[in-house]
Amino acid sequence: MMKSYVARTITALSLTGLIATSAAASVTMTERQIPTPVGVSSNFAAIVDQKVYPMSMPIPATTEEWLAARSLFDAPHAALALEAANKLDVSYERKQFAGVDTYFVSSNTVSPQYQDRWLVHIHGGAFVFGGGDAAIREAIWIADGLKANVISINYRQPPEHPFPAAINDVVSVWKELIKTQPAEKTAIFGSSAGGNLTLATTLKLKDLGLPLPGALFAGTPAVDLKETSDTWITLQGLDPLGSRDGVIDAAFNLYAGEEPLGSPLLSPVYGDVRHFPPTILISGTRDLLLSDTVRMHRALRAQRVDAELHIYDGQSHGDYIPDLTHDFPEADDAIEEISRFFNRHLK
Repeated sequence: MMKSYVARTITALSLTGLIATSAAASVTMTERQIPTPVGVSSNFAAIVDQKVYPMSMPIPATTEEWLAARSLFDAPHAALALEAANKLDVSYERKQFAGVDTYFVSSNTVSPQYQDRWLVHIHGGAFVFGGGDAAIREAIWIADGLKANVISINYRQPPEHPFPAAINDVVSVWKELIKTQPAEKTAIFGSSAGGNLTLATTLKLKDLGLPLPGALFAGTPAVDLKETSDTWITLQGLDPLGSRDGVIDAAFNLYAGEEPLGSPLLSPVYGDVRHFPPTILISGTRDLLLSDTVRMHRALRAQRVDAELHIYDGQSHGDYIPDLTHDFPEADDAIEEISRFFNRHLK
């Protein structure tokens, strides 16, 4: 039975994400041809034209099947991350820090503003996937692009460790780190589920009365696990992530455990974000989580938080993070925006 599940799952996993079943809509639209976007670089246009939309993945039914799916999904991402570390001017070391599994990722030529200072990274992957060596791809991109030091947190994951294990791990790392560097000179960042955890952890730090980061970067964050935001439906078919129905929703529920999905620590868009740190958010016009990102930006702005929103034309979920096989100016532009934002707010 296990071999059968793995065989079915292998065909349904890709480097770009997971596809599930179609979601219902209150408006029926006819089939239409979507051309390559005209407002993007030629290099990124080639990426759009080569996107792969994998088959539906069966929903794991047991802990064993979830672990098997995780191993299959994470393996190619881990290989890509380690190849990036070898190619770029970056080194990394696995460490236990504050009792938490972490990766210390550093540019080999750290810029003056990041000397003796670490940024905190929280990886994505629908809370269930993306751990281990796969976790550091985004951390490597930031460390190389900003010439910085990054602690990437390999947080505990479901099915073995549901909510609030991941947030607790980040809080432990944060409390230990700010013993040796000022909180206001430190940023927390992550994309997708990592964007959710960036925002949710900040809410938790606020609840605990702990010093908050000087800045946040939340890339295409999943901020509402309770409801399905607009672009999960309207952009379905344009993003290799697939749809929320199916494995993604199952992963959200697995992570939540017994906690109500509307809890602000699961769905930060419902949280009290008054006095939040300055936050930069990034998404794309073909990103299923565009609406989640926009809603979070408006929630922050409603509380007069210094929040920037950057939307890239034609990009699907997380497309601003490059891989080794493609180089495109939009990724350089995203790094430049993050760098300017951090430089302005990390004093």
